[in-house]
Amino acid sequence: MDNSEIYLIGVAHILRMKDAIKREILSIAPRAVCVELDNARFYALTHPEEVSGAKLPFYLKILSNLQKKLGENYGVKAGEEMLAAVDATKELRSPVFFVDDDAYTAVRRMFKEMTVREKLRFFSALLPIPHFGKKTTVEKELKKYEENESAYMDEFARLFPSAKRILIDERNEHMAARILAVSEKYGRTVAVLGDAHLGGVSEIMKKRGAEVRIIRMKDLRYTGNISISIKYGTRIEEEREIKEKLYERQNREAPSLNRQM
Repeated sequence: MDNSEIYLIGVAHILRMKDAIKREILSIAPRAVCVELDNARFYALTHPEEVSGAKLPFYLKILSNLQKKLGENYGVKAGEEMLAAVDATKELRSPVFFVDDDAYTAVRRMFKEMTVREKLRFFSALLPIPHFGKKTTVEKELKKYEENESAYMDEFARLFPSAKRILIDERNEHMAARILAVSEKYGRTVAVLGDAHLGGVSEIMKKRGAEVRIIRMKDLRYTGNISISIKYGTRIEEEREIKEKLYERQNREAPSLNRQM
């Protein structure tokens, strides 16, 4: 395992992935860990009682309530996947770095710069989700994304160009720069990011000469209690093939797996 490598771990914020994330980080044993958080969000996650009554713009309340509602379908609390990464650093005694932009500022700017048509599409897409966003519906969307991430993101960019530019593209640039700076100082680094950021962040890093390994969300989702982690000298592609075979076997033997997670 190269001490200069950067490992990008992709997550979904509404899925129960905290155990798999922590296991992967401990297996890699990085010298530093980066997470898709900013200081304000980390404080909100660790002091929920102090921020529960905070006044927010209505669209931020909608997004917050939506994430909470979808997380409940999987028994997940908002941000637990990032807190699992932070928790892993305590065992490793490695430093942790919050590499994201201020989320509230980014969302406010997005909403300000959206055209009227974008806003209408945005709320038309969001408002029905609390009522119709059942687990089966979410799984269908996740499957579409996992089968063709590029096409999925292209469609997102077509429908919501301001959101794609501000929430994805610009943050990719900023997070990539911060992760590279951490890696240059500490060596082997893990970064835990939303899966939609992995393609853009890794592309930016590779253009700057970094050695990057990617662990996609789908590589972690279906491993259950079986730990298939990155080992010394093992290629990520081989790991993915093993995990996909495991997922197929689990679907045959235990079709109720998703309900148990």
